[in-house]
Amino acid sequence: MNNRQLQELKAAGETDLESFFYPDSIAVIGASQNALKPNGIPLYLLSMFGYKGDVYPVNPKYDRVGGLKCYPTILDIENPVDLAIIGVAAAQAMDVIKECAEKKVKSVIVFTSGFAESGEEGRLEQLEMKKIAEESGMRILGPNCLGVLNYYNGNMASFFYNQERKDLLHPKKLSFITQSGGLGGIIYQMVMQLSIGFNYFVSTGNEADVSFSEILDYLVKLDEVTLVAGYLEGLQGDGRLFMEACRHALEKKKLVTMLKVGRTESGAAAAASHTGALVGSDQVYDGMFKQFGVPRADDVEQMNALIALYSTGRLPQGKKMAIITISGGGGVVVADKCPEYGLEVVSLTDITQKKLREFFPAYGAVGNPVDLTSQLFVDTELFQQALRLVMQDTEVDVGGFFYNLEMPDPEAGKKIIEVYREIEKPLIVFSWPTGQDYAVEAKKSLVQAGVPVIEHIPSGLWAISSLAEWVEKTKEPQVYPSFSPGEEQKKVLQQIKENFSVKSGAMTEWRSKRILDIYGVPVTKEIMVQTAEEAVIAASKIGFPVALKIMSPDILHKTDVGGVVLNLKGKEEVNSACQEMLNKVVINSPEARIEGVLVQEMLSPGLEVIVGIKKDPIFGPAVVFGLGGVFVEVLQDTSTRVAPLKEEDARAMIAEIKGCALLTGHRGELPRDTDALADVIMKVSRLAIELEDVIEEVDINPLILYEKGAGVVAADALIAIRQL
Repeated sequence: MNNRQLQELKAAGETDLESFFYPDSIAVIGASQNALKPNGIPLYLLSMFGYKGDVYPVNPKYDRVGGLKCYPTILDIENPVDLAIIGVAAAQAMDVIKECAEKKVKSVIVFTSGFAESGEEGRLEQLEMKKIAEESGMRILGPNCLGVLNYYNGNMASFFYNQERKDLLHPKKLSFITQSGGLGGIIYQMVMQLSIGFNYFVSTGNEADVSFSEILDYLVKLDEVTLVAGYLEGLQGDGRLFMEACRHALEKKKLVTMLKVGRTESGAAAAASHTGALVGSDQVYDGMFKQFGVPRADDVEQMNALIALYSTGRLPQGKKMAIITISGGGGVVVADKCPEYGLEVVSLTDITQKKLREFFPAYGAVGNPVDLTSQLFVDTELFQQALRLVMQDTEVDVGGFFYNLEMPDPEAGKKIIEVYREIEKPLIVFSWPTGQDYAVEAKKSLVQAGVPVIEHIPSGLWAISSLAEWVEKTKEPQVYPSFSPGEEQKKVLQQIKENFSVKSGAMTEWRSKRILDIYGVPVTKEIMVQTAEEAVIAASKIGFPVALKIMSPDILHKTDVGGVVLNLKGKEEVNSACQEMLNKVVINSPEARIEGVLVQEMLSPGLEVIVGIKKDPIFGPAVVFGLGGVFVEVLQDTSTRVAPLKEEDARAMIAEIKGCALLTGHRGELPRDTDALADVIMKVSRLAIELEDVIEEVDINPLILYEKGAGVVAADALIAIRQL
């Protein structure tokens, strides 16, 4: 990152949110004597969970609420107040917030809805709320939020009713952040059924002031937090703080997973180049999550499966999967899905198969899947022996047991638990929802013993794969390059100042390539000329054959106006082609400003790829890579990461595209120079950071990729600059 970005991150990361979580005193404004109402629930919960700080009900209607003295306004409270909970109607909320600022309350949680989510008038009031926070230094969570739950000190600053649970196998395990209060509450209830408890639960609501990123940054820095999950609709512009929080979590081996909705939104508006059309906001989110080791769940079931598997403490050290099944068909269902999630259904070793054969029925399968068959009804200890042997196999990283919890054997659950405690590798029991009493009890006993039971096979397989990838990601050094202004930046800024005549917009290919050349990106040999005679001289210097291209900031697609002529082999061809091209362009684009004609070497054939930059409003410059030329529009097979990149990120981008086989060698084709390609991606990443304040977009298309050792060359390029 550049120095300015580092300073911004430092300031954002120093925000004090402690009083939301560990206040010494709490005022409940609008406090109700009805413990079932949103403004009555906090008082009840604070008492039930044993909050030890001072609690001040505020409501002019009452003298006492919940056995506590009640105050007419917060200004009437004699002592300092760390945290205020606002549960009054929207029409009163702004006045109450102003009183809190006057009282010098440190933090405020606004339950009240009816602000930005309700229309223009509410949006303007929410902006005023933000202004109050900025001017007073008081932090505001919400409005339209459920509030904060802290299970360490009993701070239940929320109207989300919940009960204290003493039977959880994994208490205080999960920190959860949600932008939806209602869905967050549902996820809370589902996770508790997995015998997993929360340490912190935060609903951010409309985020007038305190953002999702700030909460995440606060939580991952706490020693007691090792697992953070979140429901995310979109960040409020502080994407770099979010990234830094995820980087910190990965460095400390703390798992962060997100259910980020919005995969199908249209994304960022298409700009002048292919890059702009390809990099929508959701694609940037997706790339950023991969970059920082954040498993992105598609639904609640996936996220909960990941939480359940991680909570066992057994982390898959690879993706080699063993399947044990009581049904041949069930085993096939699981095995069929494994490749979809990058899991390998490995062959068990000969030793394991031989030992299984010693006690398996002749018709049982001992490969992988291992099919226990209907013999299980006769010999209920069969699966114990099989599970032990399979999970001890040296080829196996993780196991999946396809089992019917409705089998009327009250001892079956105990036997599974017994084996599970003997083995060390992760093992998931795949089952399905059931209403049978003994099946429900069997599932409960397994869960309470720490055995993850997943009732949706694809979600379980996704969780295994994602967790294995996260484990591998934690092994990488998490040091990202930092940049200080260098000679390259100075040269580019000077060049733009001297040679670019307008305040913003697209630069010609010629000027764009000069910038790329300064940053070390290989470009074609080329000379800018003004006349046909100069074109002939330039072509002779470069060497035949050559190409001619019209250069105009007003003509982005040169071929559409007859502005490109290829493979000119001699002086006469160059002379006549140049004159004819200039005439065509004048006719087809009479208003276009013509900078000249670019005489360019003809490159030998290679694989066309694209490397580019698009400025994302949330995360800043994003780097995109994919197949180039016509493929970029037809296939849109691209990968994205947010600058700055590590070399591992660049190589992951290359490996990620569906057409990767074209780069690594396919059907006798020689492998391409992916080292040179990764180098270009890294140089473009550096350019993106150092020129972030100047450059809006970069589009190198095509970048010609040659065989291994032969390098790459930028055949065409477009750079758009920002408003100067």
